[in-house]
Amino acid sequence: MIDRIEKQDSLVRRIVDGSVTIDSVKEFEKLFKVFPKDPYLHRVFADLLKQNKSFEAAVDAYESATQLFIEADLTLQAIVTKILEWRIFRPSDQEGQAFYSSLREGSAKNTALQRFFIDMTYPEMIAFMFALMPRRFSAGSTVKRFGDEEASLYFVVSGALEETTYHRLLTEGWIQKKSSKDLVENDFFGEIYPFEEEKLSRSDIETITRVELVEITKSRLMTICRKYPNIKPLMNDLYEARSESDKEGFSRTVRRTVRHQLPIQINLQIFQDQPDKAPMEFTGFTENISLGGARVVLSEKHYQTGRADYLTGKKVKIKIGLPTASGKLSILGTTVWGKEVYIEGKATAVVGIQFQKMTDTDRRVLEDYYYGSEGEQNLIWSLWDSLMEKQL
Repeated sequence: MIDRIEKQDSLVRRIVDGSVTIDSVKEFEKLFKVFPKDPYLHRVFADLLKQNKSFEAAVDAYESATQLFIEADLTLQAIVTKILEWRIFRPSDQEGQAFYSSLREGSAKNTALQRFFIDMTYPEMIAFMFALMPRRFSAGSTVKRFGDEEASLYFVVSGALEETTYHRLLTEGWIQKKSSKDLVENDFFGEIYPFEEEKLSRSDIETITRVELVEITKSRLMTICRKYPNIKPLMNDLYEARSESDKEGFSRTVRRTVRHQLPIQINLQIFQDQPDKAPMEFTGFTENISLGGARVVLSEKHYQTGRADYLTGKKVKIKIGLPTASGKLSILGTTVWGKEVYIEGKATAVVGIQFQKMTDTDRRVLEDYYYGSEGEQNLIWSLWDSLMEKQL
């Protein structure tokens, strides 16, 4: 019975990420009997109905998905789903007001992104929503390149991307010193604010999985802000909140040594959806790690081909053995993406793990090992700068 549920659950994830396509209404109806409140499944069903030109049924399905997203505290996903619904039939003012009220009453303000949307007035939110453009990219696509003009703001609706940032260490120009981080659901990117500054991209952004984004161009956003000045301070708060959350991580990224890229043996427990079932056990090594999360390559002897997608969205505990620490760090997290890879001809998986809040002790231990002391960092970068000056 449990194995059957796992297979069904894995199938749902494949349907949502687009790797499995179902074009039968009856098949969806069967799935809804097992997963009646999965908002992503209702969203995919609505997309199918729209594609089949069953517009009235699609509107009902989008409405169901929107309400389920609100109940799940997924504000951005609710907004994007409502945009797709309104592209079929333009809403009346009463319908718009009803959605606005439902969103404000049902969504928390736990994140900067939620506060950004919920603190808008009704006319502001409607203007902003109608300026958003849904975009989809397959895995391995380039969304933005280093040197491109920063002309749009993007919100991540689903999927995962990798942002590789190039850092200026010398006044003479750019060198190939880079750092990377994963962008996942509810993150945003695009350095378009403050509007007065003309910027070029300092990073390459590529998709890891299939990705859905919504885009608003800088020019359209500036026009909206001129009409609705209250949005500008909301933009400022949004960027400042990201800056505050990234400040420590960014400074560490720029100033870190190469030790964060050294492989370290780990043990990984992946918890099952059924509480009475024992967690899956894996060994592996870190391919990259930061205070926010890690990329982990699983040992191929423990990996079963075709299960990379099944690992996504699971609660995990990662045990990391550090040479400078007594014992091991045990950190809870969530797998936000997974993909199958081949190493020396053998199939295994790489998973992206987003850490949950760590204890102060674990954070200090991780910082001390991966980033070293400030004096050590200054010495390393002094030697690096001297070397680069000789080569330029």
